[in-house]
Amino acid sequence: MSVANKPVEKSRPAEKRKRVSKAPEIRREELLQTAAQLFKEKGIAATGIGDITDRAEVARGTFYLYFASKDEVVGALWERYVNGHLQLMEERLSHTGVRAGDGLALMLELVTRLTEHSLEHAELHRLVYDTADAEAIAICRRANELIIVRLAEAMRTHLTAPNLSRDEPHLTASFILHGVHGALHDAIMHGGPVDRASFIDRVRRFAANALAGPS
Repeated sequence: MSVANKPVEKSRPAEKRKRVSKAPEIRREELLQTAAQLFKEKGIAATGIGDITDRAEVARGTFYLYFASKDEVVGALWERYVNGHLQLMEERLSHTGVRAGDGLALMLELVTRLTEHSLEHAELHRLVYDTADAEAIAICRRANELIIVRLAEAMRTHLTAPNLSRDEPHLTASFILHGVHGALHDAIMHGGPVDRASFIDRVRRFAANALAGPS
């Protein structure tokens, strides 16, 4: 058969991406997780919406079903991070059965959990704080105030030993939360690795001293 008579192979059409239907909450969660990973790899400024949709393997229009902009994604991640602290508080305080005299142990456990949550999400903390706007700061303040209120309530309920200060629980809770948060922020934003065990040990000693009254 001559070259001229050789049948011409038809080129295959480009394979279309198979569309997978998922529940809205699952799709939104996948977009958030994908964005968080890209922000970690490239930084928030260098990551575009197209990068997020390509990595998540969804159409650009799908992104806009859940978020109006990249800034809204950043805000959603930030709100989740901040509200995660409050969720940890509620989960622990919803379990009853704290024995008399165990109030200090409970308070130190709460402070430890809050600290661990921040350290586990240190990269997100660093990324988002670099671009935090007025709305993000307002979200943080609201969540912090709720945490302070819950800490103060726990102090009134569970700190019964005579050497523990209960006269100004809201002020004490505010002192502990903002003191720990400030130290955490400095450690995380410094950029280097944080010695978790050592840091948590110092946080617990600081909180114990703040909760203890005159000896």
